[in-house]
Amino acid sequence: MKLSTNLQLFIDRFTIGNGCILFCLGLILVSCAALPKIQSSRSSLSEIDDIRCELPFVKNRWQFVHSIKAVLPNGQRQSMIGTIIVTPETQTIHGVLMSIEGIVLLDVLYDQTLIVNRAIPPFDQPEIYQGLIDDIRLLFLKPDGNRIACGQAGEGAAICRYRKQDGMTVDVTVGLDGKWKIDQYSRNDRLERTVRADFFRNPDLGKSGEGIPARLELTAHGFLGYKLSLDLIEAVPLTPQGLSE
Repeated sequence: MKLSTNLQLFIDRFTIGNGCILFCLGLILVSCAALPKIQSSRSSLSEIDDIRCELPFVKNRWQFVHSIKAVLPNGQRQSMIGTIIVTPETQTIHGVLMSIEGIVLLDVLYDQTLIVNRAIPPFDQPEIYQGLIDDIRLLFLKPDGNRIACGQAGEGAAICRYRKQDGMTVDVTVGLDGKWKIDQYSRNDRLERTVRADFFRNPDLGKSGEGIPARLELTAHGFLGYKLSLDLIEAVPLTPQGLSE
């Protein structure tokens, strides 16, 4: 099944073996990388600030449908539809990517192990479907490690730093207006991902007690960086059995 030229160009470029260039570039980036300093509070965060640091992460099982616009490394643009089911209690993720024409490009499930239900080439490449799961986890789920620092980040914003089990670092910054940003750093302290949420107004926590962003923007930094803009079409809270409440 033939994919769009823009999407194929992205995959081709992603998988090109520019080993020497990437190695040299990596040495430069590692030598210059450093985590930003956090101005620690004199005391631990207040209970309200502690709750604010949890705001970006879903607390219950949800199904989200987004319109996705991707800016690829070659500057080309691609549009897709994404359906995501996340279950924070079990860290389970089910992600489906569809073309605008309704073709299922990728259907992948993470439940302790990674299961690929469907993948049309070139989406059958491990770096593609593993990357999708990693991006979904960053967008919606609390980091799996420990919080190692907290403090203030200007104009009353709270910032919390997590060290993940895989050695990566995640900084979560939440403003007084509820808008938030997530930065993820590599094991070598290089900025790899940035996520920004836009509610178009102050977050409405609603009956679920959760503020669901109207738009999410994920930027992957680096030589083969890309940008994803996710506009919310539908958000459905689910029961453990999978039916809407």
